[in-house]
Amino acid sequence: MKEFSRRLFAPVWKFINRYPIVFAALAIYLYYLLTSINFFTHVEEKKSLLDYVLQFDSLIWMWVAAAALLQVQRLRRQERAEVEARQAYQIELERQQIHTQLLGEITALLQDNINNPLAIISAQAQQIRKRFEADHDIIRWIDSIESALKRIEYTIREIKAYESEKMIASSQERFEKLRVTGEDALKGKKKTW
Repeated sequence: MKEFSRRLFAPVWKFINRYPIVFAALAIYLYYLLTSINFFTHVEEKKSLLDYVLQFDSLIWMWVAAAALLQVQRLRRQERAEVEARQAYQIELERQQIHTQLLGEITALLQDNINNPLAIISAQAQQIRKRFEADHDIIRWIDSIESALKRIEYTIREIKAYESEKMIASSQERFEKLRVTGEDALKGKKKTW
């Protein structure tokens, strides 16, 4: 029975959430219709001004209730937008942490697997330079080896810097998109009516 009632009222609830103004207008109209029918069925009776006021005073409360319903709907939408924005920020922060950790691991890997052998090659080149100072051909080869070592070290530094800048730029871009989307949702620019 619960499943049947849920299936029956699910489209109604979806309609109310999607078009709250239409629902409020329909409720006010139906209430006004019922009070008018009641009023005109008792036309023969003599009525005072108080009777007229008492007959239709609930209509004012219906308008107030409709306005309150609309405000509640707007606040719910804003709350959903804030929650979604917070979740998006959280996901982006976790993604940044993963990128930072990955960059740290890559840096450590580069230092261990590339910088250490380069340091050994550089130290051996210095030893060869000291041993064969008089031989100019060997010194030129040593100079070219050291120049290549410096280019490799420079390239590694550039890769680290590029990856860091790329991560920061993409994160800033995503945060800006999330901020703009969140502000638009909070301002109510995504109205469904």
